[in-house]
Amino acid sequence: RAADSRPTVGGIVWLASQPKLQGAVRTDEAGGVAVEPGEPWWACVPRDEWPAGLAEDIAALWHEPHGDRQSELLLWGGAASDREELALALAACACTSAEAEAWAEGDSALDDPFAAQWAPLLAATADEDRNAAIQSDVNQAFKRLTLSSAGPRKPPSAAEAAPGGTKATAPAFVAPTPRSFCQPCR
Repeated sequence: RAADSRPTVGGIVWLASQPKLQGAVRTDEAGGVAVEPGEPWWACVPRDEWPAGLAEDIAALWHEPHGDRQSELLLWGGAASDREELALALAACACTSAEAEAWAEGDSALDDPFAAQWAPLLAATADEDRNAAIQSDVNQAFKRLTLSSAGPRKPPSAAEAAPGGTKATAPAFVAPTPRSFCQPCR
């Protein structure tokens, strides 16, 4: 079959075996369905780390006790019968009622077909985040060292520090903190 005659799928899924991360679903070059680790669900990010206005923006998607976790897939292209076949195959991947109940009760016996494949990707991302935090700490320490080796210095007034003489406040340095997860996400 020609590549352009195959149905295409894209979207996000809530994977019971990876409840902290969105599963990013797409059609790969060969026409198969690929699932890759996506962003964390906002339900797993402490509220004090949310951008301003996010709670209002996602209020319609929020459902207790699962927060913003959801599955949303779009299928397009190809013949209608092929899209229907793909939709049925994707629906067969959903948890059964018994599996969903066991998961809700904390049973961790679910098979995780993504664990081995995602581990190196997640480790690399964690390493990049850790390296960026370390680099930020080093840069801040270097700035403090440079300022202290120049001798004591009077800090500029707010008027002197701001362009055009208007008051400005310097942003306070906030040391990176390890990401913590909410209770349901542990």
